[in-house]
Amino acid sequence: MNASNEKSMICIRCPRGCRIEAICGDADWEITGNECSRGESYALQELTDPKRVLTALMMPEGAKKPVSVKTDSPVPKARLMECAKKIYDVHPKLPIAPGDVLIENLCGTGAKVVATRAAK
Repeated sequence: MNASNEKSMICIRCPRGCRIEAICGDADWEITGNECSRGESYALQELTDPKRVLTALMMPEGAKKPVSVKTDSPVPKARLMECAKKIYDVHPKLPIAPGDVLIENLCGTGAKVVATRAAK
């Protein structure tokens, strides 16, 4: 078995931080090292379709300071740069309150971009 069929990672789904080993078999991955069921689902997600919550700054129209934003759900890791560019290209109107949805369905991912702080 070659190195491309073996992966090692640290699980971040709970505070334990288990070292997970994954070996690709004929049809699927064999996951070992996880101490809870969340570790297996984390490893499979990372191996097949990794996703991340995206945090960024967005410059509202006429504002002197940017407002911090994040996606309300993870977006595909392979599309992070595309999603970040879209966020940087949008300039919402003031005022903005925490939790305001500033972009619906970011780049077709289904994730919403929400403000994490107020801007006036």
